[in-house]
Amino acid sequence: MATSTVQSSASLTGLDPDLGPRLASAGRVDIDDPITGTRVAIATPSGDVELWRRYLDGARSVYDAHGVGAALDHDAVIDGADTTVFFAIVDEAGVCRGGLRVQGPYGRVDETHALHEWAGSPGCTDLVRAIGRRLDDGIVETKTAWVDPAVDDPAAIADLLARMALPILAVTGARHLMATSADHSLRRWTSSGGRIDESVPATPYPDERYRTRLMWWDRENLDRTAGPRVVAAMRRGVEQMVARVGTAALAA
Repeated sequence: MATSTVQSSASLTGLDPDLGPRLASAGRVDIDDPITGTRVAIATPSGDVELWRRYLDGARSVYDAHGVGAALDHDAVIDGADTTVFFAIVDEAGVCRGGLRVQGPYGRVDETHALHEWAGSPGCTDLVRAIGRRLDDGIVETKTAWVDPAVDDPAAIADLLARMALPILAVTGARHLMATSADHSLRRWTSSGGRIDESVPATPYPDERYRTRLMWWDRENLDRTAGPRVVAAMRRGVEQMVARVGTAALAA
C-alpha cells in the first residue's frame, strides 16, 4: 500500500504517518541509491550511536579543514537531542563518507538555527516571514551536510545527498524541507527540486567569505521542480525505506 502511494505521486500525500515512529523503533535501516548503488544508512542518533559519532567526527574534520568548525557546533549537537534522523553514506568497509542530519518538524520559528545565521542581517525579517508562512504545513531542516573529499567522486555523493529530500519528507511527515548554506553549494541541490528563496537576502555566515542562502523543497511540487530521473530515484529510495522499516519491525 505504501509503495503504490509513492509510485503514484511525488507529493506523498497519504503516506503512512507511522513511518517515522517505526524507523525510530527500528533504530536504523539501509537503502541503496538507485543511481550510484551507494549504501545510505538512515538512523536515529540513539538507534546507532557508533555511526552517529562517526558521522559527526567526519563532519568536524571536513568543517575544520574549511576553517568553519564553529558552524558545526559539535559539542551542542553530539547528544542527538535536536536531531530527528540522520543519513550517512557508508562504504563497503563500513566507513562513513558523508551525510546530513535533520531537525524538526518545528513547532515555532525560533527553533531553527537559521535565526542565528541571519541575526543582525537585513534579511532576518524576511527569513522569519518565509518560515512563518510554511510552519503550519510542517517544516524540517537539514544540517551538517558533508562529503569526504577522498571519495572517488565527491560531486556524485553530493548529488546523492540532495536526492535524500524525498526520503526526509517521507520519514518526517513534513511538507517543507529547508536548508541554509553557501549559495554556490546550494545550487547543486536544485537537482532534487530545491529552490533558493529569493525573498530572503543572503547573509555573511559563518564569516564574510560566504553568502549563505535559504533553500526550500515542497513535497507537493517535487515532481515539477526535479527532473524525472531524479524523482524516480527519490521515489525508489522511499520505497526501499518503507519496505526495510517494515522488515525491521517484523524482525523485532
